[in-house]
Amino acid sequence: MSEDKPEGEATQASADAKPEGGANRRRRITIAAIGALVLAAAAVGIRYGVPRLSASRDAKRSGAALFRCLFGELPAAGETPDERLRRILLTAVSLPDPERLSTSGPGWPGRCAAHAEALADAERRRGHAALAPPADLAARVIDKARDMYTRSDLPLESIWSMADPDGGPNEVPLPPAPASPADLDAPNLAERIGFGDHSADAVPGQTLRLVFRGDRGGPPMSCTFAAGLDVASCVPLAPRARLPRPHLWPAADDEAPTLVADRSSARSTFYRADTGQAFGEPYHVVGGFSAAKEVVGVVEMELGTRGEERALWLDRSEGTRRLDRVRIDPPPRVRFSSVFVLGDALAWVEPRAGKPHLLLRRLGAAKGPPGPIEDAGALQHDAVHLAACRAPKSLVLLAREGGSVWMTRRDARGGSPLVRADELPRPAGAVVVSEIVTCDDDAAQATLVLRRGDGASASHEVRRASCTKDTCKPIVLTVDELFRGRDAMSRPAPPMSGESPVLAASFGERLLVVWRTPDAGVRARIATPAAITTAPDVVVYDEASQDVNGAGRLHAMRLFPRGDAALLLLHAVSGIKAIRIGADGTVRPVHGSTG
Repeated sequence: MSEDKPEGEATQASADAKPEGGANRRRRITIAAIGALVLAAAAVGIRYGVPRLSASRDAKRSGAALFRCLFGELPAAGETPDERLRRILLTAVSLPDPERLSTSGPGWPGRCAAHAEALADAERRRGHAALAPPADLAARVIDKARDMYTRSDLPLESIWSMADPDGGPNEVPLPPAPASPADLDAPNLAERIGFGDHSADAVPGQTLRLVFRGDRGGPPMSCTFAAGLDVASCVPLAPRARLPRPHLWPAADDEAPTLVADRSSARSTFYRADTGQAFGEPYHVVGGFSAAKEVVGVVEMELGTRGEERALWLDRSEGTRRLDRVRIDPPPRVRFSSVFVLGDALAWVEPRAGKPHLLLRRLGAAKGPPGPIEDAGALQHDAVHLAACRAPKSLVLLAREGGSVWMTRRDARGGSPLVRADELPRPAGAVVVSEIVTCDDDAAQATLVLRRGDGASASHEVRRASCTKDTCKPIVLTVDELFRGRDAMSRPAPPMSGESPVLAASFGERLLVVWRTPDAGVRARIATPAAITTAPDVVVYDEASQDVNGAGRLHAMRLFPRGDAALLLLHAVSGIKAIRIGADGTVRPVHGSTG
């Protein structure tokens, strides 16, 4: 028989069971809701998170590719993206087709457009549209590199930070190798002087001598660059040698003391630059020379009571001791003002058998009369310009009349006959803006730069007569030929203030052409005449390396070749910079040590 529970107990049990069942239901509902949220979050993550993660990976890859394409190698310590772009541009502007500078196609930076588009797409997909490179990135990169101090909203720092430590994708080609020019940070040889206040040795040898007006109103300085032009030594001129217009006088060899004279008057007194010792004070001086062992020779003119020319004398000293003073007999049969001292040679043009002949006598550093008269040969005219150049074992004399050049080489065994080179006819209106003579013991070269026209329409030619002892060979190079197929930014700037933007000289068979551009620095080309139109540019100096005052900007240039190197003097706002250009294309600044 069963026993029924009391009604109250059953009711209480039911009441106790309801809360537990409700909690279970609520727990199930909560779990279901959380599950739904998780599923929703997963769906959102699948829809939005995965693409963004993929976009981030794409941005990293395309950013590394764009960095490699635009900038190349990893950044150096302290380097900025502006500086790197500038140096790459300096190389790129001289590349020929199809690698030449371009905003599209195979050239740099146009070939980087695909990587820029990929990066822009990835940045937009991950919600960083502000970091996306602009569609015209290549054109704006070129504009920025032309003037690195112009403000720009290019995201260069962002791209700069995307460099891959492993170098980036190998399939992406590197940009042109960055140039390494001298710039504003290069030391100054001198400051606050102009090229109107300098003088260089008139008969070049292996060394180079320069005289400058003193910096900041100080005493004039004499600078000597040793053979090779690697080192310069600058010292103040002796007080007595500090002339209003100091002019360097020729030396007979590289070990000779430096002489200066003031050529502003007919009566010329010569002074040693280091001691101030004077030579030729009581006389009218035709010329002088210095030789090793502190020997100085002065050719003096004896005048009669009415000023008539009576005789020439050779006065030689060794240090402060006079060696001798001898009369030059027979004297030249021309006006003594037409007689020149070139190195240790007395040279003049005198008629013989109805034709003008180039004559000379070696003056020598020893006692006694000068050497015998040497007849180098007949010239076409007597109105010639005479120049000379010292090779290690010989002295080269050159005579120029218009487009004709004659050359003779003189050494201890005698001399070679005159050989002649005739230029092609010069363009109408062309003017000579520079002429530089160089020589070694095998050949001599007279290298000219001609300019026709002014301003933006000016054109230049380089002409050279290269002579051995047996023959001369002329060449003509139109400077426009150097830029065929290359960016216009690499072309010379227009002439300004009478200063030529193009200079040229010779290293034996090789030509050196130096020119200043408006936006791509000072550049050079070094090669044989047959190869120079396809040779690469050497970037010598970058004017864009300036502060807000434009201290890197140039006023003028001067070029002095010696042996296998040339010294390029640049007159910048900040001072005079001396840049050595080697025949092998190396470039480095030269700093003058003072003593």
